[in-house]
Amino acid sequence: MMKNVFKDNKAFLIPYLSIILILTFVLFKFDKINIHIFINQQHSEFFDFFFKYWTWLGDGIFAVIFVIFLLFVKYRFAIISGISLILTGLTVQLLKHTVFSGNLRPELFFKIHYQGSYKLHTVTGAEPSHFFSFPSGHTAAAFALFFSAALFVKNKNVKFLFLIFALLVGYSRIYLSWHFLSDAVAGSLTGMIITLVTYLFINRYTNNFFEKSLLKK
Repeated sequence: MMKNVFKDNKAFLIPYLSIILILTFVLFKFDKINIHIFINQQHSEFFDFFFKYWTWLGDGIFAVIFVIFLLFVKYRFAIISGISLILTGLTVQLLKHTVFSGNLRPELFFKIHYQGSYKLHTVTGAEPSHFFSFPSGHTAAAFALFFSAALFVKNKNVKFLFLIFALLVGYSRIYLSWHFLSDAVAGSLTGMIITLVTYLFINRYTNNFFEKSLLKK
């Protein structure tokens, strides 16, 4: 089944894995502070507006709306996405508040370590918080949501489009200085792995109920 998943979702997985390899190299090659400063300098009024709202596609409210929508399509889809999103959220919060509880978000990190020598560009109405930076919860949720959506459709172009949507959420978290690049990369991997495992596990079972929906009794 694993081979079939990869074969059927090359349009999502190959570009994603390629990007992750490149970003992993960047993270090992360059300091995370310099990476963040470089990204922070690439701003404009349009991107301020765009990413301020696009980032909400990784929010829990959008995830709930998405799962409710899937209930009208097929229960199997709603169950896979719902479980993936819940497990992703729990895993992220566990990591944030235990192993990586001391990881500061960019704004406070720069205030402490740079003492005002570099002021981050921030967006009004999307001011970042200070703690629990690693991993990025919004990025994890976005990849759990859009990867599960990609698993449910057959059109390769749509699968690739879902990847772009997820990547833009991840980038928005860095652009808005809510997270460092490493936070977003880790978040994406968390969402992807949990969704893949959930998908493989649920699809082991055949049940007529799974193929029904709120519109198809």
